[in-house]
Amino acid sequence: MPPKNTAPLTGSGPFAQPVVIYTRVSTDNQVGGRFDSCESQAAVCREHIERHAGEGWHEIACLTDAAYSGGTMDRPGIRTLKRMIEAGEVRIVLIYKLERVLRSTDEWVPFRAFLKKHGCRLESATEDLSESTPSGRLKNNLLMSFSQYERENTAEKTSEKMRQQAKRGLWNGGMVPYGYTYDKNTQSLRIHPEDAAVVRRIFDQAGRLVSLTDLANALNAEGLRTKERVWVRRDGGQKPVGGCKFRSDGLRLLIRNPIYRGAVKFAGHQYAGKHEAIVSAEIWDKANAATVHTEPKPIYAFRERDTHHHLLKGLAWCGSCGRALVPNDSGKKSLTGVKYRYYTCSLVMRETAAAPCPVGRLSADALEKTIIALVGEASKHPALVREMVQASQTMRRGDRDKLKNEVEQTRQALAAVDRKLANCAEAVAKGGAEVLGEALVRRATELRNERQKLLIDHERCRQELALCDATALEERGIQAGLAKLGEALPNLSPMERKELLRLFLERVEVRRHVSSSRRNAGAEREFAPEAKVFEVRIRFHLPELVRGMQERSQADRAAPRISIRGLSLEGRVDFSQAQRGEVTIVTPFRQTFRLDARVRTVPVPRPAIVHPIVKALHWQRLLDEKTVPHRFALAKRVGCTPGAVTKVLRMIKLVPEIQRYLAALRTRPEVWHFSAKRMGTLAVLPPELQRPAFDRICRNYERIRQTLVGSGQLAIPEQAAGGKSPKLRHRS
Repeated sequence: MPPKNTAPLTGSGPFAQPVVIYTRVSTDNQVGGRFDSCESQAAVCREHIERHAGEGWHEIACLTDAAYSGGTMDRPGIRTLKRMIEAGEVRIVLIYKLERVLRSTDEWVPFRAFLKKHGCRLESATEDLSESTPSGRLKNNLLMSFSQYERENTAEKTSEKMRQQAKRGLWNGGMVPYGYTYDKNTQSLRIHPEDAAVVRRIFDQAGRLVSLTDLANALNAEGLRTKERVWVRRDGGQKPVGGCKFRSDGLRLLIRNPIYRGAVKFAGHQYAGKHEAIVSAEIWDKANAATVHTEPKPIYAFRERDTHHHLLKGLAWCGSCGRALVPNDSGKKSLTGVKYRYYTCSLVMRETAAAPCPVGRLSADALEKTIIALVGEASKHPALVREMVQASQTMRRGDRDKLKNEVEQTRQALAAVDRKLANCAEAVAKGGAEVLGEALVRRATELRNERQKLLIDHERCRQELALCDATALEERGIQAGLAKLGEALPNLSPMERKELLRLFLERVEVRRHVSSSRRNAGAEREFAPEAKVFEVRIRFHLPELVRGMQERSQADRAAPRISIRGLSLEGRVDFSQAQRGEVTIVTPFRQTFRLDARVRTVPVPRPAIVHPIVKALHWQRLLDEKTVPHRFALAKRVGCTPGAVTKVLRMIKLVPEIQRYLAALRTRPEVWHFSAKRMGTLAVLPPELQRPAFDRICRNYERIRQTLVGSGQLAIPEQAAGGKSPKLRHRS
């Protein structure tokens, strides 16, 4: 097959030779100078073109790849060059040297075949690249082999230099870590006093098992931001980056960086650094052990989405099955147009209603009002509070002895693991790595993982033991705290009430009440369907939270919440009259309260019916006011695809009177008939053709409407009875 584009191209003469200059440099140090390398290459190539101007050479483009390696052809300038060659716009590719195009023998042969296929040739301003003879092709292959060797040899020498620098404890460069500054005189890292204090706080809180999300929120609330830097682009331009809010993933990367404990890392190996450490090795290990697992806890993901503000979502559990009580609704609505809410045992939801669960389904309104009443009324019974405190103190004494044993056991286990790791290090120092090989590496990895787990267990047990050794519970403090909580809950919004309960409640368990005689007979599962008496148990978080609920600061919320067993409130509730709007607390005190007229959820307003032209006008206003820079950003903001945005905005081209008509539509049949697709097709017409075409659409809709009204499938509103449908007014 003959090569393409063999006919002369039109240009400055009958035998014009269009030339594209291609330049490239490997590093960004060669870009942006007073007369950088790419500019000097282009200048030499242009002088070469002037010397061949008599042969029809003329420049049509100059393509540059700044700061791109020659190890691959995947570069913006090369991609543009190939498109121009395929389009037949280029006859000659002029370069400074062959190594500027490529430094890989694997891609050299395909590129040479590509040029030959499209009738294009490669020329150099400083080298003879003629391939008309076998010796010329051999010479080019040798040049390419030498270029590849030079590239790989340079990379190997650079890597070895960086490895030797790391072994000597020198930082190999890159973005300066947060908490440090770079001293150009000594070429070393120096501690930044203010940022280093933030880094120490991050490691300390992470080592205390504080959630990274809570820690990031606390830092952001104090106005702290990430380090501001200047990013140098490939073209030599500069872009400021950083100064953003902290995020949990960014904190995790910071914690995993060994540079903060005085080490430098290169090629997977860590070496002792010469810079000053911000945190000790022990604190660094604790923080990394606490953040090594990134999977979120299911209970937190379960609590997030809650359209109707279920007060006990994620807190309520079935005491019989041990499953969660899942919020749901019946699908039916009351006379006020709201849905009936329930808490249903997940065993029943997953294994059908035939599952033997004594609890089954409970009215959400009844259960939530019961919990609020129990918490609020408990403070009015001093004997009840005294009994809770005594039970908590008894259980805490037992917990203390158990936790002391656990702390001592984890400490001994950590010491044993450290000795084993020291033995592995000693074996490596004596040359055992060559003999044992992979077995030694695998054993060291297992010991490190075991050590991380022991560090987490030791810190958790230590914190729980410290809480057990805290000041004894005070009856008056708990009674006052419960009173404040009971007074605050009824006056809060549903969202605020839900957040407040999560701070102080750990778990709410509900089980069917069974009399002692039936329980002894093992008949708990054979409950009577008409009996709706349940036992409710509320477990609180630490009483210090209740005592200081009003003094609790935002910074304290970042601390981990570790619960000690004991402080709980139990009651027996009769739900037999819940359908009639009445619930009775039987024990520990008797109280009957009314429900809010069977209101099961907050009303969900029905969205108004409007034509998409309203949305189009709003979106266009956002674009005109530069609230969003372009349609892609608009699509991301409104939560749809760019194609859908373009489809809706197409209606902006409609004449104003048509837009006003469409914006006034309020019924579903009208909006359906004058759809965005149909109006978008109309919008592409000239204004003088839009009006008659829209009149035809209106007449067609009027015929359809009359037909539906005559058959009884569509009712005419009273205000529209006897009248005519609105007609488009326009000048002929």
